[in-house]
Amino acid sequence: MNIRTRLAVGAGLQTILVVLVVAALQFLALRSFLAVAEYERLEMLVPQLEQELAAQPPQAGQPPLEIQGLPRNVDVRVLQGERIVAQTPNFPPVPKSLPRGYRPSAGHDVLVATVNLNGQAATAQLASDVLGVVNPLRAYLRALMITAPAAALLVSLLSFWWAGRLLKPLSRLEAAAEQVGREGNLRARLPGAGRRDEVGRLAGVLQTSFGQLAEVRERETDFTRAAAHDLRSPLTALKTRLQGALGGPRSAAELQDEIQEALADVERMQRLTEHLLLLARGTQHIHAVPLDLAQVAGEVVDRTREQLPDVRLEFESQGNTTVWGDTALLTHLIENLIDNGVRHGQGTDMEVCVTEQGDQVSLVVQDSGPGVPPETLGRLTEAFYQLDTARSGEGHGLGLAIAHQIAGVHGSQLHFRNRQPSGLQVAVALPRSSPHLPGRTLDTPSDSFEH
Repeated sequence: MNIRTRLAVGAGLQTILVVLVVAALQFLALRSFLAVAEYERLEMLVPQLEQELAAQPPQAGQPPLEIQGLPRNVDVRVLQGERIVAQTPNFPPVPKSLPRGYRPSAGHDVLVATVNLNGQAATAQLASDVLGVVNPLRAYLRALMITAPAAALLVSLLSFWWAGRLLKPLSRLEAAAEQVGREGNLRARLPGAGRRDEVGRLAGVLQTSFGQLAEVRERETDFTRAAAHDLRSPLTALKTRLQGALGGPRSAAELQDEIQEALADVERMQRLTEHLLLLARGTQHIHAVPLDLAQVAGEVVDRTREQLPDVRLEFESQGNTTVWGDTALLTHLIENLIDNGVRHGQGTDMEVCVTEQGDQVSLVVQDSGPGVPPETLGRLTEAFYQLDTARSGEGHGLGLAIAHQIAGVHGSQLHFRNRQPSGLQVAVALPRSSPHLPGRTLDTPSDSFEH
């Protein structure tokens, strides 16, 4: 049973329940109103009875006077003490000792009242047939037996029709989702995404989810293409060197050179593989702690100076440079920025500055190389993007993308600016503290940044 049918059936059952409850209350109220109306009618007949008794006063020693002037569904008995002085022919067996008032007795509603009989007080018992109350109630119940099912059926049909209209956007959304599954166009706009109701929110969530899936698929496609393309070159070079080493006699020095070149190719593939894995693996919460960004940057600068003694790398720090972040991730961010400057700055002088700026700590890495065309500054953080200008080198277009991602989970972003007269400056301003940082996630686990 689908939602539309269940809604119609449920509405019908609820209607029956409501009608029955309301009918029960109306039945009790109607019975009370009819009883009050009957009591008032009997009271109005008391003066009429007195007039008839006055017109034909009963005589002592005569049989009881037969009352004729009252309605046929009302029987009367007039008592003077224990003696019956007047009575209708079909008076029910109501006790003579019934006290004054209005009450049911012998299957009738009986009113016991005092009347004037020849200047003396007498007791009149007016008995009304209960059919005057029961018949309207029975008629009401018979009408209810017809109206309740009819109302339930009508409400069910209307609910079925209205549910169809309400669920129609869901049907269109279902059809659109099936079409997305068939055609694979995850960025197709789903119907109802702009509505301000539950269907609109559902369509918006699906739209966002499909968009995220599209990004994942596109990233996987780019990853596969980049991996195949960038691994081909070092593999080809490594194969050529190994074939050359095996192609003829080599001296120990020549073999050592070949091995060193092959090792360089292997190291390049290792770096490329690590970066590709960083972009390909899933999300994990980062481990944020208070740390001194200047100390972290200084350690990276010292290691770079040892590895590249020919590159002049200056380091400067000022003020309180404590931030809240993940040590391994920020270390990798600084390494990538310095590595980018070394590779694409063509061995020119470089500077690394860590300074306090209010509630932020600024990290600036700049080189004195040729810079980049202004129109390409916005694309430097795209994964696998490489310049074909003078800044091209042995990189694979992932370093700045990963650095930008790390800055993002720390509540910041990379800013690029061409220096004058030449060079590129990369700056990132990290907040000194962020209460939401421990809950932020990165599309790479932090342990993957360790070398």
